[in-house]
Amino acid sequence: MIIDDLLGPLDTLLKRGEIAYNNYIHNKKTFLYAMIIKENNMRIRELILKKSHLLPPNQQSLCIELVTHIDIWNVLWDDLRKRKHYNLQDVFVFENSASIPRKSAESLLAYYQELKNA
Repeated sequence: MIIDDLLGPLDTLLKRGEIAYNNYIHNKKTFLYAMIIKENNMRIRELILKKSHLLPPNQQSLCIELVTHIDIWNVLWDDLRKRKHYNLQDVFVFENSASIPRKSAESLLAYYQELKNA
């Protein structure tokens, strides 16, 4: 249940996010790719907030670290978006001091693999 309801979908969304971010970097950081990253991040946030209660407490705290990053990132994203109209090919970059908690994501994915292989 925890694999199907949370960890499997989270694994897919994190992989999708990595691809979207790489596309963003390799395509001149355009608004088009920033929108894809935002949509993916909002799905991650929603999934975690709805399902992270299924995890043991230490895994829940890793999820909260991811959500906290996404919350900060989203506020900054929305702030920049509101200040200017962007076309899909416009550069869309903002300063973000809250870097993605990669170790938290990696730990959650390792936990997923552990459960999957059990």
